[in-house]
Amino acid sequence: MKNDKKTIGVDAVNKALEILNCFTEKNEALTITKIANITGDHKSRISRISKSLENFGYIRKIKSGEFKIGHTIPRLFEIYESSFNLKNSIKQELDFISSKTKETASFFVKQNDVRVCIQTSAPSKSIRHLEEIGQKKPLNKGSSGHILSAYHNLEIKNKIKILKDGYSMTFGERDPEMASVSVPIFRRKKEILGSLTIAGHISNFNKKNCIFFLNTLRSSKIKIEKNLIKLR
Repeated sequence: MKNDKKTIGVDAVNKALEILNCFTEKNEALTITKIANITGDHKSRISRISKSLENFGYIRKIKSGEFKIGHTIPRLFEIYESSFNLKNSIKQELDFISSKTKETASFFVKQNDVRVCIQTSAPSKSIRHLEEIGQKKPLNKGSSGHILSAYHNLEIKNKIKILKDGYSMTFGERDPEMASVSVPIFRRKKEILGSLTIAGHISNFNKKNCIFFLNTLRSSKIKIEKNLIKLR
């Protein structure tokens, strides 16, 4: 299993990960000698790195002297699964919102000094707003930017009102033909995770529709935050 390709990164870390990759369904328990044979490395080096992996719970020694996967691996899997389930939960709600409102629904998070869309769902109609996942946008414009700025305690116009109302609406702020409405999603009490947003052509954002859009977002907000509690 020795890798002859030129690798990048820290050599010891690469070797530690190579050791972990030795464990499979067929090879649940391995001796230092067996790991050394698989990796093509010296037993002394495998032993040193294995000790570090054992100290951090990535592997554990059993009575036979063999090693098995340790408690840290399942814990990391739980974190991954929780994150995966959260994204699925948000995506399901975005699909529901888009289907119900016939507008584009997106989820934004703050990354350094910008906001980024990490999930989106667009309606099946010819004229629609399309949000690009991963695209960086300013924090000081757009309803989602206002929400993220306000709840991250950044300077933003109407911050007190946004915090009091629990939502933000913008009309033609970034684009004269676009409007949007957003609500915050909290991971825990007062700990903002991101912004749930509906965006579309400004002509569709009359008073009646704005109330409908806001109520739809609030309903989905409750469901997402309930799921977050289950995932903790």
